[in-house]
Amino acid sequence: MDMGQIIAGLPSNIFIILLVLAGIVIFLVVIIYLIKYLMENAPFAYVNARVRSMESRLLDEHKLNELIESAGITELIGLLEDTDYAPYITDASNDAMGIEKALNTHMAHVYQTLSEMSPSKSKKILSLFEKKFDVKNIKTLLRAKYVGLNAEETFKLLIPLGTIPENKLRELCETKTIEELLNGLEGTEYSKILSNEAANYEQTGKLIPFELALDKYILENLWKSVGTEGTNEDIFKEFIGAIVDIENLKVILRGKADGLSSEDILNYISNVGYELAPWKLKELAESESIEGIISSLEGTKYGDIISENLEEYEKTKSVYVFEKALDKYVAKVGKKLSLRQPFGVGPIIGLITSKEQEIKI
Repeated sequence: MDMGQIIAGLPSNIFIILLVLAGIVIFLVVIIYLIKYLMENAPFAYVNARVRSMESRLLDEHKLNELIESAGITELIGLLEDTDYAPYITDASNDAMGIEKALNTHMAHVYQTLSEMSPSKSKKILSLFEKKFDVKNIKTLLRAKYVGLNAEETFKLLIPLGTIPENKLRELCETKTIEELLNGLEGTEYSKILSNEAANYEQTGKLIPFELALDKYILENLWKSVGTEGTNEDIFKEFIGAIVDIENLKVILRGKADGLSSEDILNYISNVGYELAPWKLKELAESESIEGIISSLEGTKYGDIISENLEEYEKTKSVYVFEKALDKYVAKVGKKLSLRQPFGVGPIIGLITSKEQEIKI
């Protein structure tokens, strides 16, 4: 006897009761899902209202084109007078380094604002993004000591935000050598990372081992911070996963362009990946050329991005061509995720990627 015969043999009142019970179960499942969704996303209501306001002040395409086509620093500053960058640009020195510092300071304030008003789970991740500015400052200090800038000249280049207090930054500016700087950073979370690369610096005389090790540290900590449960955590994981993959790819591409060995490259890429698993990263690092990297990336979303820009790379011989294309991809990922989760963490991710892309342009 099949199920249809069993159902047909039931008294009509029992059949109706079963239908009602089934309807109630489905209704309860939907209600539970909606309650869970609302509980996850309710803490973002105020944050997203603020984010929408900040998004409305992003530069439009016309303004971006004006900035790109501006004849010089003075004209660029004038074009930014009616934007959110105005207070930062006004106090900046009238040169490229001053403008870069002003833009980075604005971006640091964006991260700080988002972190302060976000729910606790997102706050933890956004606080790690703030540490990017610790790393920027340490890199600037290393370069300043390397070329012999004095304390005043060095401090003008720093972004007084992040987790390293301003008085500590001023103290670090007073150091005279790389060795003194490393000693001055003892007691910070960055001390061990830099100390581990001191021998490489002494051997090569290059700062790149310090810089790559700092970048790797930030990326791996971002990845560790991403939760694995809940809709918003999944969105953040996909976002940070894309960032980790792309930053690893950038290191590999730069390494190949600079003639680094696969061992050196593997030492400075993160030991984690999202779409690019550790074995794939090893395969990429061991590729003999840019063309070999493209071949190894076949079947991944990054393969097309690199291959589409190969012709331009052949003309310029600069991996910046690839880096720019990969950065645009991150912006697209942020936009996609902001639409997928419009009432949760999505708008925060969308704003972050839009602002980062805006500053790079």
